[in-house]
Amino acid sequence: MAALSFPALYSLYALCGALLGLAVHLTAGLLGCRARPKTRLFLTLLFFAALVPALHYWEVERAVPLMFSGGSDTARFGVHVFVLTVAVLVSIVDFEYCVIPDLVMIPTTAIAVLLMTCFPGAALPDYDVDPCTGAVFPRVLAAFYGLRENEPRFLISACAVLFWVFALLDRRWYPKLGWKRAAALFFRRLRQSPLTLWLPLIGLAAVAGIWLLCRAPADAAREAGSAALLSALTGMAASMLLVWGVRLIGGAVLGREAMGFGDVILIGFFGAVFGWQGGLILFFLAPLAGVLFGLARLFFRSGRAIPFGPFLSLAALALIFFWNPILLEVHDFLIGPLVAVLLLAMGVLMALLLWVIQIIKRCFR
Repeated sequence: MAALSFPALYSLYALCGALLGLAVHLTAGLLGCRARPKTRLFLTLLFFAALVPALHYWEVERAVPLMFSGGSDTARFGVHVFVLTVAVLVSIVDFEYCVIPDLVMIPTTAIAVLLMTCFPGAALPDYDVDPCTGAVFPRVLAAFYGLRENEPRFLISACAVLFWVFALLDRRWYPKLGWKRAAALFFRRLRQSPLTLWLPLIGLAAVAGIWLLCRAPADAAREAGSAALLSALTGMAASMLLVWGVRLIGGAVLGREAMGFGDVILIGFFGAVFGWQGGLILFFLAPLAGVLFGLARLFFRSGRAIPFGPFLSLAALALIFFWNPILLEVHDFLIGPLVAVLLLAMGVLMALLLWVIQIIKRCFR
């Protein structure tokens, strides 16, 4: 069978992208999105028809010395198409309802972790410098080379899964009702939520799968898969903790919800694919677009809440296409031992800044 020519091949990718856009449009409709359906259909078809060929060219065909070659590029391309498909879908829902649906995020996060485990080469590359030649060469960002023992890997991975389950359960607490009524409402909500049954079962199944992987006969494939699984789960949990911390700090200082919990779950999904370093970069990239959008809202005097999910998705798109220059700029900061200290200091500074803003607002009322 003759190979397709370059124009024919990329026309086929564009057609596949358009079909993917149609699927996203229909799924958004099933999730209740009703605003401007014709415009949404046109934009999703156009976006994916352009995205899929462009991403294939960028990650598979384009010769980039810092990237892996061969099967890793193809796997990375497929995983990133999946990630951006989910990102566009949740962005559509978030823009219309300011909600990121658990119905989408729970299965897609599980799929993302499974994909990263099965295809370790799909992880974004990290870069080291050869001390002899000074040449820059890639290695998989996912790998935890310093943690080869099965027991620590199993414990860390299992804790990350259980943390994800805990985060998704209905844990709303209303202290203003008093302890007795708040507790009664808490347990009633927990009992009535269908996630209370399914999430623990999913978590236990995942922990059992991790145990079986760790107990499998040692070989190169098992080692790569185990390291990639650990990285995916650590990236998921660390990214969620970062945004959850910001949510708690903002809520405590402002006295109201500063960020939706759906954003915590969404960045956990991205962290599972990009690792904790990628999740950290996403967290700082997303507000750049959010600030511009917020200023436009302020100019037009719109009081509607600003969804953060679309800006996380836009940051994920930028991270995929511009990972090489981004990582080369921030590599020393992300890999260095002072990351935790700097993040803690930034959290304190954010709390102080929000507190000062609140004082200024009260002075000018």
